[in-house]
Amino acid sequence: MIIDRYVLKGGLNEDQIKAMHQKALDLIENEGVQVPHDGIVNILGDYAGVTVGSNNMVRFEPGLVEKALTEAKYDMPEYAKDMWIVSAGAHQTNVADLETGKLREPTTQDLIDLIRLGDALDTVGSSPVVPLDLPIHLQLLMMYKVAYEYSRYRCNDIYEHMDKPTIECANYVYEMAQVAGKRYAYGIWMISPRTFDRHALDVAYKLLDRGVAMAISTMPVAGVSSPITMIGTLLQSMFEHFFGLTMLSLINTKSFNYISPNDAFDGCPFDMKYSTFVYGSAEYVHSTLYQIPLCRHYGVPIITKTLLTASKEVDAQAAAEIGMHTLIAALFGSRAFRCGGLLSSAEYYSAEMLVVEKEIIEYVQNVLREQEFSDERLMADEIAALRPGQSFIGRRSTFENFRKEYWQPELFTHSNLGQWKEMGSKSLYQYANERAKKLIAEHDYQIDEDKKRELDRILEKAKTDEKLIDSFKF
Repeated sequence: MIIDRYVLKGGLNEDQIKAMHQKALDLIENEGVQVPHDGIVNILGDYAGVTVGSNNMVRFEPGLVEKALTEAKYDMPEYAKDMWIVSAGAHQTNVADLETGKLREPTTQDLIDLIRLGDALDTVGSSPVVPLDLPIHLQLLMMYKVAYEYSRYRCNDIYEHMDKPTIECANYVYEMAQVAGKRYAYGIWMISPRTFDRHALDVAYKLLDRGVAMAISTMPVAGVSSPITMIGTLLQSMFEHFFGLTMLSLINTKSFNYISPNDAFDGCPFDMKYSTFVYGSAEYVHSTLYQIPLCRHYGVPIITKTLLTASKEVDAQAAAEIGMHTLIAALFGSRAFRCGGLLSSAEYYSAEMLVVEKEIIEYVQNVLREQEFSDERLMADEIAALRPGQSFIGRRSTFENFRKEYWQPELFTHSNLGQWKEMGSKSLYQYANERAKKLIAEHDYQIDEDKKRELDRILEKAKTDEKLIDSFKF
């Protein structure tokens, strides 16, 4: 018999979600969204139930939206059935140096090291940093190439979310993905409120004959690009996600379309005092608690941004914000967590922070692991077997079961003060730094040599491709 698992109750109920759903449909039907791409608008205009107004404002009848929501497909990786997921990539342009701790621009070697670290920790998602030592037209290609070469999961499933800013770049990534045997999809980020980036639409338009999966995302910011109330921001997120998914379902008919789980129904709080995002705040926890039932209602895989923090360092604030947010989300049903390694609301990447976050996830897993209720674990016979004042330390049952009953963490050591001093009086940061370096040095996964040579050839061709170079000059 298993003891009932711990759960968090409350949040949006079905009636409230249905009310928000109807308001989102009304906004789509009566107000619409600007689609600044004539080719896509021409395709949409051929459908019954689509109205195109001035300035390319497009509106959809509710039936089209409902159909798109029903037909959305989410190709979850097999490992997601058993693993707790940590996504640790967000293509940052600042990194904390592993030797000095100082912030600097990341290099190709940083990219390789952090991909290897992430793979050693079983993380998924996009590439962690942008290699700014390369020309701009090669940076994204190298991010995919290194992810393919040194990791099993990165840039290879629904958790990947890197932009492909030009069709030339998108074509190169497609070619590399085919060689490496990796998943390829194209994601569009809407611009709140109620429009799109013209260049992103153009890439999507030119990929329509390719038959690739496409995803829609939007990230409205409360009080800036969406209403100040979190519930109003979430309504706008639903409205924009529904519209974008419907648009994709009508134009991208050779493959499947979906709402990206990475930003699904996400509402971003904004601090008016500092003009900053406030990831890790109590308000962002509220956003997560709204997001989870919305994703569950619409069948969108749940992944929550609990690993984001406003803290500038690997410190108590970071641990408190990430630990509380992750535990609350896990109690509410989340088993996938985003933005590992990021500090200062995603302004820079820290290998040490990722190592600590992995430990936090394991802590939460152990809090929520299944607990058996049985005579064997009640151990009434063991209690009866000892005389008053005797110890259980030497009992065979203790020796055989203590590793099952107690989690032995890598970083959160259970030593006493004297033992800690004997071990060097190291801080948690020092332990995390040493562990990150050790995992990088010992990581040994690499793609097959034949595939690596072909990826090298593709990148070499890209170095002098004038069309690719020119495409980044817009």
